Amino acid sequence: MKKTIRLIAVLAGLASATAFGANFAQADEGRECCHHEMKDCHHGHHFMHKRFEKMAAKLGLSEQQKVKIKEIFKQNREQAKPIFARLMTEKRNMRALVQADKTDEAAIRAQAAKIGAVEGDLAIQHARMAKQIRAILTPQQIEKFKAMQKEREQRFEKFREHHGKGMEKTETAK
Repeated sequence: MKKTIRLIAVLAGLASATAFGANFAQADEGRECCHHEMKDCHHGHHFMHKRFEKMAAKLGLSEQQKVKIKEIFKQNREQAKPIFARLMTEKRNMRALVQADKTDEAAIRAQAAKIGAVEGDLAIQHARMAKQIRAILTPQQIEKFKAMQKEREQRFEKFREHHGKGMEKTETAK
C-alpha cells in the first residue's frame, strides 16, 4: 500500500509539474540540503539528481548547459525557499482545520484560498525560472522537452484511469 501511495505521489508530482522550469528544478533540487519534509533526504536527493541527469541526457544538454541550468536552480532555490516554507505552514494549518473536532467550513475555505495564493506565488517563481532555462535551450531541445512532458502526462492519465477503475470496483463492492 505504501509503495502504491508513493508511486501515486511521484506520478502526480510529475504530471502536475507543467511549468518548464519546475520539471528541471525538481530534477536537480536533490543536490542541495533538504529544505522540504522528506523522511529519507539522501534517497530523495539521489533520486532527483538521477532524474535531472536522465532528463539532461534525453535532451542532449551540453556540459555548459547543465552548469548554467544548475546555477539557475541555485539562484532560484533561495527565492523559492520562503515561499515553499509558507506553503508547508499553510498546509499544516489546513490539516489542523480539517481534523478539528468541529468543522468550520468558512475557515477551511479561507485556508484553501491562502494555500491557493501561495501556490500561485510558487507557480510564478517556477515560470520565471522556466523563462531563464528556455533562454539556454535550443529550439529543438524545447520541443523535445514538450514532447517528453506530454508523454509523461499521458502515462499519468492511463495510470489514473486504471487505478480509478480499480477504486470504483472497490467502492461498488462495499
